[in-house]
Amino acid sequence: MKTTEEFRRTYDDLSAEKDELTNRRTELENELAEVKTKIAHLDEVLDHLAPLSSIAYIETDIMGFGLTDAIRRVLTNSVDKLSATDVKQRLLENCYDLSGLSSPMASIYKVLSRLEDSGEAEREREGSKVFYKWKRSIPISDEDIPF
Repeated sequence: MKTTEEFRRTYDDLSAEKDELTNRRTELENELAEVKTKIAHLDEVLDHLAPLSSIAYIETDIMGFGLTDAIRRVLTNSVDKLSATDVKQRLLENCYDLSGLSSPMASIYKVLSRLEDSGEAEREREGSKVFYKWKRSIPISDEDIPF
C-alpha cells in the first residue's frame, strides 16, 4: 500500500509535468500567432507586388477573414458545387479556425443561406442533398466562348 508521501510525490511529479506542458502550449500559441502575423504581412506585400510584376496574385489565405468572407472565398475558388460539409472541409484545409464557434455547421448553413438570399450564391438540390456554388457576376454568352 502506498503511503501519503508516495502519493504526494506522484502528485508533485504530475503537477510539474502539467506545468511544463502548459508552458510549452503557451510558447507554441505565441509562435503560431507570430507565424500568422508574418503570413498576413507577406500576403499584403505579395498582393501589392503582384500588379507591379504582372502576376495575377489571388490571396488564398483565409485565416484572418470573418466566416462569411472565408466562405465567399471558398465558393469563389471552387469550380465544383459544394455541400455545407464540403465548405467546412475546405475551410479546415485552408487552416480556418472554427474552434470559436459553438456550432460550426449551423453557422456555415446560416452563412450559405444568407449568401443565397443575397444572390451571391445559388443552391442546387440533388435528391436529398443540397449544394452551393458561387454565381458568376458576369453572365457568359456564346460569344464569350472562343470555340
